[in-house]
Amino acid sequence: MKNIKLILFAVFAIVSVAAPFSIIWKHEAALRYGKTYKFRTAPIDPYDAFRGKYVRLSFEDDRRKKDFGVYAQHGYVRLTADADGFAKPAEISETPLKGDDVIRVDRVWSSWNNDEKQYRTRIDYPFNRYYLPEDIAPLAERLYHRANTRAADGERKLDTYVTVKVYQGVGVLEELYLNGVPVREAVKAELARETR
Repeated sequence: MKNIKLILFAVFAIVSVAAPFSIIWKHEAALRYGKTYKFRTAPIDPYDAFRGKYVRLSFEDDRRKKDFGVYAQHGYVRLTADADGFAKPAEISETPLKGDDVIRVDRVWSSWNNDEKQYRTRIDYPFNRYYLPEDIAPLAERLYHRANTRAADGERKLDTYVTVKVYQGVGVLEELYLNGVPVREAVKAELARETR
């Protein structure tokens, strides 16, 4: 009986240690071997952009004007790039898809849009937070909100997007760009302007 308890404890310990290492390995493999996709960000509630040390991201393309017919707690999205190099969902499935252009997403569902008189498919991507050091978070929040606001003609004022590395179903957020500049560099430039 004592040997069985010892064996069960050893199995439990191995599984407990292996699970976090597996997650870390998948993220590191995505960063090292993954294909880079750009996702254009979308305007969000300015008062809800930052929660502590991260930017809450919303994506322009997470509401497709198409009913993919998928309603799943977890789904799989095959990505393609548009003419400007930004990611677009090409295929959505409840069952796993193969390829290095596939991301496992948190949730997928379709709903009717009364204003547009059509279905829209909504995708909850797993990379919706961009973490930053606490000392630069407030200024980054202002810059991110300013970059995502729209001009009077409806066009965005600045180009904002994130790069995501995709590898074997895993998507890992790499960088947030404000007008083509990494957010940390944009914060440094803004601080330099403010101290002049």
